[in-house]
Amino acid sequence: MVEVVRNKTFTAVSCVAMLVLLTTSCGRETQAPITNFSVRMLTTRSISERWERAAERGLGRIEAELDADVARVRIDDPANEREKLAEQGRAGISLVFCVGGYSETTLYSVATAFPNTVFVMLPGQVRAENVAGIRFLPEEVGYLAGAVAGALNPDRQLGLLRGDGQPWLEPLEDGYVAGFKSRWRRAKVKVGEGPDGAWELSSAGILLSLYAADHTDPEVLAAAHNAGLRLVVTDPELLDVASDTVVAAVDFDVAEAMLRVSREVHDRTFEGRVFAFDLGSGVLDVVVNPALAPDTRAVAEEALEEARAEITAGLVEFDGLGL
Repeated sequence: MVEVVRNKTFTAVSCVAMLVLLTTSCGRETQAPITNFSVRMLTTRSISERWERAAERGLGRIEAELDADVARVRIDDPANEREKLAEQGRAGISLVFCVGGYSETTLYSVATAFPNTVFVMLPGQVRAENVAGIRFLPEEVGYLAGAVAGALNPDRQLGLLRGDGQPWLEPLEDGYVAGFKSRWRRAKVKVGEGPDGAWELSSAGILLSLYAADHTDPEVLAAAHNAGLRLVVTDPELLDVASDTVVAAVDFDVAEAMLRVSREVHDRTFEGRVFAFDLGSGVLDVVVNPALAPDTRAVAEEALEEARAEITAGLVEFDGLGL
């Protein structure tokens, strides 16, 4: 009799435990969005004006769509990086975007101390329970740009004009060369740097070049214009500023990437990982200058669509895209 009673008791307790577990589990899945959602954007002196403006637009979109309390914090002295990051955690900030060059060791250390704050490095490849990185895959968009340049370059001359910038420019160049050579397989690469490089490329007979730079140099734009060298650039704003020189621009929608990460944090669905945005994400693209002559623009747009189709169909492979 005692044994029977024990079995019944065990069964009853087990059922209650299961109900509690299920209720708790369901609660996790249907957690309400964060109230008083707060977002900070920390920037360093190493960030380019172009990326800074793009991140500011992202902050504005987050404020408008998620009704977030947003603010920007500037870190002028690298020695203050740890303290500025820790300040956000002590203040209970929901999400902190670290835009520019940061120490990964410092970021992980601070994030561990403040597990209720999410830290996102932009750009970056960091990951932890409350840490994420935003990574753009420039090889693919570089391929598009190279295909456009190849279609508009009847002399098969492949030019790279280099400026100041971050490491992401190297895979962008690799993609550009691959896209150009998909049209002209035997094309040889000619490289120039700075204003003198624009003249060197032009003197070599190159009509159109990629200008790979995070920090646009007005002297380079002026030299390219005077030398008759047309450019594919990495800053879409130059389509308006230098429309007579710029043929197309690589566009990374930083604001959209920031908003997508913010939605996950706001909705409590966030998991620490690298948010990798490729061509299929809709965050990367190449924009053809609308001021081009109709015939020229039609050729560029056709090349752009063909290159997109090649990547979408899996006909183009890139090294180093694994995360």
